[in-house]
Amino acid sequence: MGAYDLDMARLGRIGEALGDATRRSLYRHVVESTEPRSAGEVGAAFGLHRTVARSHLEKLVEMGLLQVGLRRRAQGGRPAKVYSPSEERLEIQLPPRRYEWLSRLLVQIVKRMPGDPVEIAGEVGRDFGRDHARAVLVGGALATSYAYLTPHRAAQWLSDNGYRAKLADGKANHQVTVEVGNCVYREVAPLAPGVVCALDHGMFCGLMGVSWASIRQTESILKGDEICRHAITV
Repeated sequence: MGAYDLDMARLGRIGEALGDATRRSLYRHVVESTEPRSAGEVGAAFGLHRTVARSHLEKLVEMGLLQVGLRRRAQGGRPAKVYSPSEERLEIQLPPRRYEWLSRLLVQIVKRMPGDPVEIAGEVGRDFGRDHARAVLVGGALATSYAYLTPHRAAQWLSDNGYRAKLADGKANHQVTVEVGNCVYREVAPLAPGVVCALDHGMFCGLMGVSWASIRQTESILKGDEICRHAITV
């Protein structure tokens, strides 16, 4: 069976899993949540009994679209079962497009270019973030002057674009903490983690108008942490 046939077979299985409108809504709710959710929490959000919500969530786990974890209870006792997005990408395109291949090749090109690839990636990321900050503030059109996002709005933009980001700490001593729960470059990043992380670092600078030295990454998904945590001086 070729790759195209495998894509079609997977599309059929995913179509079966997401064919139910309620299940689609529950899936989207979990994916867009900044923290894992229990069946009771998901059910409450949609007016469903916990058992009904759990049935839908387990079907999504069976298809590899969600994964199961445990959350310790503050009062002790048995940990609660919670659901979060799986590491498997849901990305099917017909006819097939191999953008991941292109990304891998572009990373190799950057690594072979003269000059420091990390510095180049940082500059590209900063320009990208700066352009998108302006686009957000003027409603989609690129402005001619610089404009930057507040940390809260930057975290929201990141979440809207798949990073599952949240502002963990408010502004205290001119510092905020942004937590990112999803590495959107996960499959490609291990080829050149310094380059890929520099791209994001620069993008943060461009979004919020801060200097490179103003951002300190204290946790990294690529290093085995559950999240990427960025302490930002604003």
